[in-house]
Amino acid sequence: MIRNTMEWLIHFLRRKVNDTESEIWTDEQLQDYLDMWRININRERLKVGSDGYTYYSSYGMLESDVKLWDGADGSANEIPGNKYVSNLVDGVFTFFSKMDTNCYLDGKSYNIHAGIAECLEQLAMDQNKARSWSRGAVSYTHYDLMEMAKYHRNLAGIRDVSIMKTYRKR
Repeated sequence: MIRNTMEWLIHFLRRKVNDTESEIWTDEQLQDYLDMWRININRERLKVGSDGYTYYSSYGMLESDVKLWDGADGSANEIPGNKYVSNLVDGVFTFFSKMDTNCYLDGKSYNIHAGIAECLEQLAMDQNKARSWSRGAVSYTHYDLMEMAKYHRNLAGIRDVSIMKTYRKR
């Protein structure tokens, strides 16, 4: 079962990989591919626009369960969602009235290009599914799919992991 806060991201990814009819990937598979490239954001201070109404995150492709706070510490108050509209693709929050305080974001951001690359690489490994993934008069080979995946891997950038493995010699 997918998280309802990820529905828009899954549909967005599904459109990007031309699977709007859900012929190739399940929602759970797409959620898993996105989760592999999730960044957890904890109290990011948003940049204030010159108009005083618009606040910008450094992150985009946000899961819809974002929370905005009026402070960075534990005593901060959550800003109700009815005080602003959000553009989750770009990480932009526009308030209905001018804010006189800094705003902080808790949320999750996803690397959509890495998700696309994961989909295309998995598809390239399953030749039966890959053959059925023709789009109109265009059909793709394993090579085509891997080239498209490579293109999106380059756009995705590197993956930062915080776990270091060490091995001891015997």
